[in-house]
Amino acid sequence: MFEVLGPFEIIPSRNKVARRIEKDCSGFWQAHPKANAARNRIGCYVFAIRAAKGYRPVYVGKTWNGFAKEIFGSHQRDYYNAELASIAKGTPVFFFVTHPAGRGKPNKRMIRDIEEFLIQVAVAKNPNVRNVIGRSEKKWGITGVIRSGQGKAKKSATEFKKTMGME
Repeated sequence: MFEVLGPFEIIPSRNKVARRIEKDCSGFWQAHPKANAARNRIGCYVFAIRAAKGYRPVYVGKTWNGFAKEIFGSHQRDYYNAELASIAKGTPVFFFVTHPAGRGKPNKRMIRDIEEFLIQVAVAKNPNVRNVIGRSEKKWGITGVIRSGQGKAKKSATEFKKTMGME
């Protein structure tokens, strides 16, 4: 069983042009003891923007080498910084989905499955998710539940989402 940790706020640097997440993010780990405790674990992570209307997922990734070695890599920062440059407001955050420490060895196949699932859920909420691989939208949808476009869902769809824990 995996667990979710976060949200962990990221404080970007600010220059005259835009906010940026820099390579040296040691302050991130110091500011978040729970994230720091998980820095060497493996699993998935979601970079999101928190705004008045809640959270919007931007990028989903996985790590085999620990969150500290992955989440602030140059490739990942390019995605984060492109998003930050495109928005005026919003706070960048991370969520970690990780195998709890002391519960045996995490299964890499499960981590791949979780990443694929999280990308699909993220794309359903934000079609502009910055993932390239794994983001192709599935060809099916359920009206009012997933991949059904905009508009108010019928009561039956809303109740179904509650039943299935998809709210």
